[in-house]
Amino acid sequence: MRLEDKNNHLNPKSYKEFFKTIAEECEVHEDLVEELIRFFYNEIRKNLEELEYTRILLPNLGTFTLRKGRLDRAIKRHKDMLGNIEKTTYVGYGNHLPVKDKLNKMEKAKIRIEEEITNKKRWKDETK
Repeated sequence: MRLEDKNNHLNPKSYKEFFKTIAEECEVHEDLVEELIRFFYNEIRKNLEELEYTRILLPNLGTFTLRKGRLDRAIKRHKDMLGNIEKTTYVGYGNHLPVKDKLNKMEKAKIRIEEEITNKKRWKDETK
């Protein structure tokens, strides 16, 4: 492989590289562009963390999905935390409730993901 060919490959760019060009295009300050992008992605993350939906489709950006493997690891970690929290004290019970609620949400999201996978497999088998 020649050096010239190596430079022509697609390399992912960080979103931070676009702040200056977007600010110049829109004739606004670079900090404003940065804050807007950070706010936008924070809202996407919040919606994914609430575990209401397994997929969020954004036009011109793509689909943001919950990852099944990471969700499985998070469920295991929360179950371990529940086992380690002392529930007999007032403080321990107060710490126990949010972890238990989050674990219930994660298990429901896991069920939805598994249903999507089985529906996808069923549809794939029917179309063959």
